[in-house]
Amino acid sequence: MENSKTALADYRHLFSRIDEKGLARVLELALDRQLIVKLLHICGLVRDGRDLATTAMHTLAAQLAGDCFEREVTAAQVIRTLVQTSSREIEQIGESSPEGINSLLSDRTDAYTRECGRMTFAMLLDEREAVYAPAIERLNRIPAFQPRSGVSEETSSTYLRDNPVLNGGPEDARPTADARRMEDTDPALIEARRYGADLEKRNRILEDRVREMQRQIEQFSEEGGAESERVALFIDVQNMWYAARQQHGMAARVDFEKLMQAAVSDRRLIRAYAYVIQTPEVDQSGFVTMLEQFSYEVKRKDLRRRSDGSAKGDWDMEMAIDMIRMAEKVDVVILASGDGDFVSLIQLLKELGPRVEVFSFPHNTARDLMETADHYHPIDASLLIDMDPAR
Repeated sequence: MENSKTALADYRHLFSRIDEKGLARVLELALDRQLIVKLLHICGLVRDGRDLATTAMHTLAAQLAGDCFEREVTAAQVIRTLVQTSSREIEQIGESSPEGINSLLSDRTDAYTRECGRMTFAMLLDEREAVYAPAIERLNRIPAFQPRSGVSEETSSTYLRDNPVLNGGPEDARPTADARRMEDTDPALIEARRYGADLEKRNRILEDRVREMQRQIEQFSEEGGAESERVALFIDVQNMWYAARQQHGMAARVDFEKLMQAAVSDRRLIRAYAYVIQTPEVDQSGFVTMLEQFSYEVKRKDLRRRSDGSAKGDWDMEMAIDMIRMAEKVDVVILASGDGDFVSLIQLLKELGPRVEVFSFPHNTARDLMETADHYHPIDASLLIDMDPAR
């Protein structure tokens, strides 16, 4: 199986096989609402605390799929999530022959289960045309955007579409009196009418349930429990790099994905910024790409060489501006740095409204910075990638 850092390039063939609508179907079938909403937040597609509780699943999936075709960072995050959640199905499909896969699918009569959705995604990734072609046909056969109830929002019966009476066709297409008497005794038409009446009844029940859910959501919102905290993360990459080496050795490197997860926890990420200082002698393109795949917005600045041979490079002023701009949009500002120069900025941010949390290596952190923050989180070895100098 591919690891979590597999390059997006490994899966580019998927985007040549399905379009935005096809990817939206895959997302809705393979992932649950909570995971799709989390991806929307991580990819920065939800702003100003907008509530998604009442937004239809197909709308959320379509928004996420559309952004995948516009931004590689979103595509990388979404594909990585699909690969992780479908790992068992990918392995199963990879080890099966096309005939065996057909047998697997024939045993599953419900096309709308998560297992079948992930199996369809696994088939689309397969290099064998005899495997991925049926998956495309399978997507085309499934009515778009199935809600969680299992009743399609595009519900229709193929044997009703061509009936001018039941579908409200033109007057000259209506049957004669003799034909109507035959219809009254035609078992197929009687069953079709019964089926249509049943659909109307189910639709009314679903509408009642939706109204009740909306009422409960509004009540929950009034009680103050519907919104989770909005957070923005700002990482001084140079400070983190030097502090890790000083405390844990020359081979130590911060795992920026784990750092994001630890900082955000179960809250809603609005923005994540990583500030990088570049030197001409070091190619950091791979590192920057990795950060972007983790949904960081990477800001880069070249190291400035002075005439006396010294060098200067810092992001303090730009980080301060970005944090002040985000202050009114979030509940918590998270700074990953031990630089004591940020103490005055933290005091200002707290006056503007949000709480401020600091993540850093204790040995490399100013005491004033720890005391000024609303909460201080020491970074330990659990947030490092590797400390083995042999690797």
